[in-house]
Amino acid sequence: MKEVDRLLAAINNPTRRRIMEALVREPHYPLQLAKELRVSQPAIIKHLNTLEESGLVSSFAQSSKRGPERKQYVTSSEFTLVVDMRDGMFSARLISPEGREEREKKQKQRRFNDVMEARGMVARLDDEIEELERMRSEMVDRRREIISAAYSLLDLDEEHYRARALMYEMMNNPKLTMDEIARRLSMNSDECSELLEDMMDAAADDKEKETQEVSHDG
Repeated sequence: MKEVDRLLAAINNPTRRRIMEALVREPHYPLQLAKELRVSQPAIIKHLNTLEESGLVSSFAQSSKRGPERKQYVTSSEFTLVVDMRDGMFSARLISPEGREEREKKQKQRRFNDVMEARGMVARLDDEIEELERMRSEMVDRRREIISAAYSLLDLDEEHYRARALMYEMMNNPKLTMDEIARRLSMNSDECSELLEDMMDAAADDKEKETQEVSHDG
């Protein structure tokens, strides 16, 4: 999560995002960016320093025919940042792509007849990505429905704040052990296990009462 926080802090500024958009296209020096983005050069340098400290860009000196060496900036990191916020769910995670060497090797194997052919392939891939994102959204909704159904099995009223927090961690982080969940909640595993057992017992008692009431009414 610290890595996510670091990246979000670095790209939360719209000017820094515009700088990154320019740098992924090609290396730039501060004066170029200042002219392209219509932002003062001191402000550009300040943003570049922030991005460099965050590990998103790096710089190198390049000789110039028109004068002294200029400091060029390039991107030095690649990632996909996925943030989900739904009812009962908040998740932010990083996805790292394959290494540049492997990607460059694959690029050398690709051949195109012309630019328009390549453009058409990009368009088709964009359509496939859009379809995958739609499918992912449906899966996230299904996940939310399952968690909501699990909550409905237990009687978690306003007095049961810790129990609700435990359920949230258990359902949204199903691969964590009870010890790991306990640490996230600043509890110990025995407390979490006892709290979970109490919730399950209370739910079983409520279900038994409902069954008896139905039998009595019948």
